[in-house]
Amino acid sequence: MENPSLVLAISKLAAAGEQAGLTLEQMIELLDQGLEVETLLELICSRLHAAPLPPTQEVPRYRWVM
Repeated sequence: MENPSLVLAISKLAAAGEQAGLTLEQMIELLDQGLEVETLLELICSRLHAAPLPPTQEVPRYRWVM
């Protein structure tokens, strides 16, 4: 039986990773190699905050959970 909250959280993590420039395959490979989920989140957040936004776009409140 699927846990809807878990499915949603994983979907958001995958979307945030892709927005940060990582493919789903890269994220899976990192986790398979022993990277902790918390470290993956930190990597995604740091990449998102390092990516400049176009001048006309407002900074979303929580960029990684869009």
